[in-house]
Amino acid sequence: MNARNRVAIVTGASRGLGVVIAGVLAERGYDLVIGARNAGPLEQAAGSLASKHGVRVRPIAGDITDAAARTRLVDAARTLGGLDVLVNNASELGGIGPLLEFDVTRFGRVFPVNTGAPIALIQLAVPLLAERGGLVVNITSDAAQGAYAGWGPYGASKAALELLTRTLAAELRDRHISAVIVDPGDMRTRMHQEAFPLEDISDRPLPEITAPFWHWLFDQRPDDVSGGRFAAQAEDAPWLQRA
Repeated sequence: MNARNRVAIVTGASRGLGVVIAGVLAERGYDLVIGARNAGPLEQAAGSLASKHGVRVRPIAGDITDAAARTRLVDAARTLGGLDVLVNNASELGGIGPLLEFDVTRFGRVFPVNTGAPIALIQLAVPLLAERGGLVVNITSDAAQGAYAGWGPYGASKAALELLTRTLAAELRDRHISAVIVDPGDMRTRMHQEAFPLEDISDRPLPEITAPFWHWLFDQRPDDVSGGRFAAQAEDAPWLQRA
């Protein structure tokens, strides 16, 4: 993918994996729209990305479950010229614990953030993505397939997102829009620490370990990878040759 004059939206991009993905895109020359709930850290990330890479960066603060916030993200991409890549990275852990003790009303937060909001944002972005043969990237987790004790609600929301992403890849093919699922693997992030509040997670790699994968992915023709599920830290993967 030639990144010249290209535009990307990355949600959950004030820290952690989102900043890494945004940084790879900026390094490749993409102008950016980045979103997150907290304006302060988001604006700091935007300033750093713009000054380091010389690209235009529009920070859009707001909760991804808010329709107005999603509209602002897409409108900002439109003002930058269009949209080539949409990365749905914003996620809600929802707490770790046995399903028998889970407050089921909390599904009303976990599923809207992890499953509903990405689809709603894609719906808004489709006209712009279709103009450029764009790529949708939905971030998942091995919890979507692992049935890990304590991770049921989060894993279920990501499993639903995986099925919806594969469905989108089939439904949007004729509109020349591609969609992929990416499992970034265990990383030393705030969310991962929240999942293991009493543990030392310093042995986990920082999110920067995924950078070779993102460069590889954005080198591919979107229609060649559409419908795929990729593990960014997979052993013996082709993108590790870049590391």
